[in-house]
Amino acid sequence: MKPSAAPRGKLVVAHPERKAQRTLQRLVGATLCPVEVVADVDALMAALDPSSVAVVDAGLAQALGDRRSAHAARAWIAVPGEGLVPGDAASVTALLAAQWDHVVAQPMPLLAEELLATVQKLFRADVFGLEKYMAWGAEVRNYALADARDRDAAVSALAKDVVGGGLPDRVGSLVSVIADELIANAVYLAPVDGSGARFRAADARDQSRALTGRDAVTIRWATDARYVAIEVRDRWGSIEGSAIAPRLVAQQTAATPEDGMGLPLAYACSSQFVIDCAPGELTEIIALIDVRFKPTELARSASFHSFRGAAP
Repeated sequence: MKPSAAPRGKLVVAHPERKAQRTLQRLVGATLCPVEVVADVDALMAALDPSSVAVVDAGLAQALGDRRSAHAARAWIAVPGEGLVPGDAASVTALLAAQWDHVVAQPMPLLAEELLATVQKLFRADVFGLEKYMAWGAEVRNYALADARDRDAAVSALAKDVVGGGLPDRVGSLVSVIADELIANAVYLAPVDGSGARFRAADARDQSRALTGRDAVTIRWATDARYVAIEVRDRWGSIEGSAIAPRLVAQQTAATPEDGMGLPLAYACSSQFVIDCAPGELTEIIALIDVRFKPTELARSASFHSFRGAAP
């Protein structure tokens, strides 16, 4: 028998309640990495090292303040309460405004699925692809845009496929909004020049432009009867999740075209919003809609995750 692989790092769970500590420890323990459990901010800071992924109660996460930047942990993940109720919108807003890369808003069982996928992506340094959020066997469909004017046709085809697969019109409408905003972001806001200016932002939306080479944009989607996942990729790698996070909860009325403020609308329609980036090479945004529960049973604000990794 071969020995078990060496641990890839450790997890530190920080929560003031004993029951929640045990639940979170069991969830992240599925990674087979060492797990340390603490009850307060001081103990958390003492337990961390550069290999650590911190899983922190949302209340403690807000109490951390600037202390988070003083520690070179691998990643920080904020989670709601005991996982039995959704995270409150004010807490999610505060954490996104503080540029947290990982904010889980959804209750169990979504929390379990989301937390395990997030931690595994971090430890395995394998961040791209909607398949990580789908059950095995889910069929993934692809669309490639040949021209900037293909956006409307792609959105219509995707929404038609989603509804044709038996999902309700409500989900089809959400998919349409999300896909439209993510494609617009990839086509018009992702391209940057040498100074970082988004030189396509002011292009007329009815203007023809071949989407080849670095301008190529691809769309994929899948469903596994738990989630619908919409993935849009561009080849610029210019959208940094940590910079986008505060904008997702900003007032859209204060936005400029260069802000990429179509993303808050896509975020508002999602259950989980994921930005994967290989800087200068590739940006992938994945929006997930949970189709098992009524909207009133889910968090008012979506979960958010931002990853950096090597382009596949």
